[in-house]
Amino acid sequence: MNTEILIDVWQRLLADPHKSWVLFEHGTCVVLTVPEGELAEQATALLKKFGPVHAGSSAGISG
Repeated sequence: MNTEILIDVWQRLLADPHKSWVLFEHGTCVVLTVPEGELAEQATALLKKFGPVHAGSSAGISG
């Protein structure tokens, strides 16, 4: 997986200056709409809370 390409793609998709995002090494990207403190810790906590996301599930569909 080319990390530089993923970073470039997410930067283009998530151009909103009011949101932050964290890209994990396996390609998962977590968007933080209310970023505060250590972003990686906040993103990890969200992943632990909501578990894995499966395509087509309510968590896997943007609204």
